[in-house]
Amino acid sequence: MDVLSENEEAFSVIYKNKNYAIRVLKFSPGDKSIHLLINGNKYKVDLEDQYDALLKSMGIGSSGAKKMKSLKAPMPGLVLDVLIKVGDSIQKDTPLVVLEAMKMENVIKSTGEAKVKGIEVSKGAAVEKNQILIHFE
Repeated sequence: MDVLSENEEAFSVIYKNKNYAIRVLKFSPGDKSIHLLINGNKYKVDLEDQYDALLKSMGIGSSGAKKMKSLKAPMPGLVLDVLIKVGDSIQKDTPLVVLEAMKMENVIKSTGEAKVKGIEVSKGAAVEKNQILIHFE
C-alpha cells in the first residue's frame, strides 16, 4: 500500500494497483468515528482501541439494545469510586464505576438503560475479572 498525504484532510492511496482518493469529512473523537469520502462515496468508520475491544469481549461493549442484567469487572483492579446508588435509573453511557487497573483509571459506563437493583462493591474494594459489580432490574 502506498499513501501520499496531500494535506491533513486529503490522501491518495494505491492499494492492489487501484488508486483511492480519500478525504476526511469529519472526525468525531467523542463518539470514536470518522466520516470519509472515498472516490466520491461517503463512509462512516467506527474506531476501536484495545480498551474498547476488551470491553466488547467482556460483553459490555456499545450494544445498548440488549437488556442489562449485571455489570461485571472487565479486568482485575481496585474500585476507586462507585458513581451510582441503588434505585437510580441510568441511561446509555452513564458512568457507573471507576476502576483502577494497571495504574490507569477506567470509567465503566452503562451500555443501555436500566434501574440499579444492587451494588456488590464499594470504594476501595479489590475486584477480579468477571466479578459482578452491579445488578440491574
